[in-house]
Amino acid sequence: MTSRRWTWRLVWVALACFLTLSVAQLGWGAQAAFDQRPAPIDWGKAPAEVMEPEGPPLRIGAYVTNINNVDLLDDQFSVEMLLWTEWAGDSRLDPSDNLMILNGIYDGDVQRFERVSQEQTATGSWNLYRVRSAVVKRWHLEQYPFDEQILHIQIGLVDPLQNVNLDVVDQEALMITPGLLLPGWNLKSPGAYASSISLMSDLGRPLTVGKDIRRQPAVSLDIPIQRYSLLFVAPDFLGYMLAVGLCIMSLLIKRSRDDLILAAVVSAGGNFVFIAGNLPVTAMAGFIGNLQLIIFLGILYVVAADELIDYHLTNVNNRLSRALRVLLLPSYVSMTLIGVSRIIP
Repeated sequence: MTSRRWTWRLVWVALACFLTLSVAQLGWGAQAAFDQRPAPIDWGKAPAEVMEPEGPPLRIGAYVTNINNVDLLDDQFSVEMLLWTEWAGDSRLDPSDNLMILNGIYDGDVQRFERVSQEQTATGSWNLYRVRSAVVKRWHLEQYPFDEQILHIQIGLVDPLQNVNLDVVDQEALMITPGLLLPGWNLKSPGAYASSISLMSDLGRPLTVGKDIRRQPAVSLDIPIQRYSLLFVAPDFLGYMLAVGLCIMSLLIKRSRDDLILAAVVSAGGNFVFIAGNLPVTAMAGFIGNLQLIIFLGILYVVAADELIDYHLTNVNNRLSRALRVLLLPSYVSMTLIGVSRIIP
């Protein structure tokens, strides 16, 4: 018995020594890595290239020719447009070829800037590009299908440190071709304006004196769109309509109502699963989630009221049971309609 105790003690001592050596080795390795890291670069004063932009701005205009692939699940859409620039400075310093869509998607040849024309004008140089790109768009679907969206396209220079200001042209900075149709959406008046992107980092270079953050000049193109709500109500919410109809039938029929209630539950649940497979989860926190709650609460109301009236209240007061039975259907329909009307945006 004593030898076994000493054996266990030796095992614990060996484990303690092993852990101590391991921790010490990790500490030595970290210290060695710390000692071998490169010394920080002393930039000194801010160089001229990180100062405020000087000189003439690069003016941008756009003519949208096509919008497609509106993808709600992948948070993106695709745009094709003709983009032109006006540069009043030295043509050799024209930065137009360095433009890009800052919120675009880079995958193979998805984003493409192709210069199709270039001219020298009395005030400088003019360039025309054909642009095609997929664009990231965070959809706000809490009010689906009564939602409005803004297709936001942000254009800037590839190099965020390039010392060039961006602005829009004086007239017709953004236009949409009159023949453009976006199925299910109504296009509204677009707008273009100069903007900037706040970079919450110095990118390894010193900031301008008196500046806490770095701002990258950009030009924003906004295209408001509004969904045709009635096109989506019938196909997307048919299961909910069927569930309400089955509940009404269960209140009209005096016998064999359990199968109708079960069918209403399956229909409402299946409709929710169908919508969840076609929309991101953020949409479930708005109108759709509230509608689902109203439908299921209505089903519970029908089941509970029917059970209490037909199997419990009848044995106590038959006349009262009949009166409540008559009021059950209109009360269910009115509560459902009032609830749905209150959550419609």
